[in-house]
Amino acid sequence: MKFGVWKALARGVVLESVRRKDLWVVAILGFLIMAGAGMLGFFGLKGLETFAKDLAASVLGMFSTVMAVLVGSRVMPEEIKNRTLYPLLARPITRFDLLFGKFIGATWVTWIAFLLLAGLTSLALAMFQVPFEAVMGQYLIAKMLGLSVIVAVSMTLSVFMTASAAATMSFVLAFGSSMIIRALVMAYESSSPAFQVVFKFLNAILPQYGLFDLGSRAANGWGPVQAWVLGALAAYALVYSSAMLSIGWLKFRKQAI
Repeated sequence: MKFGVWKALARGVVLESVRRKDLWVVAILGFLIMAGAGMLGFFGLKGLETFAKDLAASVLGMFSTVMAVLVGSRVMPEEIKNRTLYPLLARPITRFDLLFGKFIGATWVTWIAFLLLAGLTSLALAMFQVPFEAVMGQYLIAKMLGLSVIVAVSMTLSVFMTASAAATMSFVLAFGSSMIIRALVMAYESSSPAFQVVFKFLNAILPQYGLFDLGSRAANGWGPVQAWVLGALAAYALVYSSAMLSIGWLKFRKQAI
């Protein structure tokens, strides 16, 4: 019963994304990728295969992250703003069902966009005989897990603040988390034991998006990671996303709408 409710809510998010022509943006980006590949091919890619793969992974990571933040941060505020939330809650579904179903839908939209871009990028590079090793498949899996975490964080922030503020905070975390974590590590190493506990706690609660980025490994043609690594990433994504959604639900269940 619950699965059917979640599936229906998720399907609604996907259909709304199609109606808003979000995937048209993906098509345009795909066209730009193909055009850029054509320019690189015109000048020749001999000796630049690693650079081309690294650039492709960076572009994929940036565009998919932007999509995850935008979709995740607006899905709940728009339901409230457009008053479409009321007929949904009038049905026999809980606020948790609504939040979780919307999360699944936002994740689906992000994954669809990411896989479309990944397919177009792979096709563009294949046209110039730039190979991808088996680790590329692991890169895709790890990146999709990371995108689900970004969606969960963005949705949770949107429950506590406006959509624009949630998107801004999510962008800061998504693109600046590595720098913030590096600063915490440096502060940890130079601080007293009492403050080290604080820095360890802050580092633990920040989303570790960098763990999901195997782009450099795929670009340099390194061997695949061991299976347990992907399992650990999946476990981290599940635990962190569940924690974020639980925080969002605790706020949303008491929120006046």
